[in-house]
Amino acid sequence: MIRIGRRSALAIPGLILADRAFAQGNGGQGAPANYPQGYQEVVSAAEKEGSLLVYSIMSAENWRPVLEGFNRRYPKIKVETLDLPNSREVFERYLAERGTNSRSADLLATADPSGWIEFQRRGEVMPYESPEAAAWPAWAKPWPGVYTISADPLVFIFNKMLVPEAQQPKSFAQFVQLAQENKSRWRNKITSYGAHNGGFGYSANFGFVQKHGDQAWDWFKQLAPVQPRWERSGGPMTEKVTSGEYVAGWFVSAITFWPRLDDPARARILGWNFMNDGQLVILRGMAIPKGARNVNAAKLMLDYLASPEGSAAFGRGGLTPAHPKVEPGNGIRHTYSSIAKAVGGEQNIAFIDYKPEMLSGYDAFIDRWKQVYGVS
Repeated sequence: MIRIGRRSALAIPGLILADRAFAQGNGGQGAPANYPQGYQEVVSAAEKEGSLLVYSIMSAENWRPVLEGFNRRYPKIKVETLDLPNSREVFERYLAERGTNSRSADLLATADPSGWIEFQRRGEVMPYESPEAAAWPAWAKPWPGVYTISADPLVFIFNKMLVPEAQQPKSFAQFVQLAQENKSRWRNKITSYGAHNGGFGYSANFGFVQKHGDQAWDWFKQLAPVQPRWERSGGPMTEKVTSGEYVAGWFVSAITFWPRLDDPARARILGWNFMNDGQLVILRGMAIPKGARNVNAAKLMLDYLASPEGSAAFGRGGLTPAHPKVEPGNGIRHTYSSIAKAVGGEQNIAFIDYKPEMLSGYDAFIDRWKQVYGVS
């Protein structure tokens, strides 16, 4: 039997006060009153299941506000999350365990558009219709059963001591111009995700090209003589921009970067901006896999995460709520709606979403990207 590996066991006890009246007789707040007749049967079945296992790439801190809220609502369900090291492993682990009929995830949550495309094509997504579905735009529910947890932006970051305020880019066109004007000072000192280094970097570059077409390739060609350096994750980029090894980065994961600004010393050094000519956002999907054992518990969690309350909870945990009704504040730095407003409207958003070309065009895209940047 395949072993699950390290888990973040984050079941948070429901605090039941003797003088507190609950909306349902199940020992917790229960499902929202506007849910369809018969939903209490799902709740009762989930309580009989008693547990829920989630595979994701989110940390314990990302999940904590979600689980606190979920367990106030459904205290009889123990939730365990497995924080996997990369987005593709969420699918690979589930499929390996399903193939041997081992215990596996009841709910999957990850930012890997191409992985979701493959998973959907395999017929592994349970086509569940959430009571929350009507509130979501079409881009946030690409197939029956797949819903968007968050729409996380990729941004410019820079060392404010090395990049004067007048040169802190607010558009990709401006960034390219600044790189050319500062070629000698910026050579080998700008960074991003390499498209050749993994799925995240590929998705970011692909999404930007989908938005801008040949203009994006021309911008990449103009950046190439500055000899960018490629990283696999946002953490090293942030550390090296802080130290001055890099002056700036682009397409950097904001949910990796923003928490660093809670340190006042870093905040004096680090700055960031959105891209007002094609702000990338990567869609973080969730779905119940067909091999889920505790299907009803998974439905409760999916519905909670698809609700304004659950979406806001993930926002307090550091993600970027995609729900149209969630606004910044109360521990939420930005939402999809606030990002769209900041860059001048949805027409200036570049989605990293679920286009089939992301799979079919992979080899040709990587070959062209390597050629443009001179990467062997």
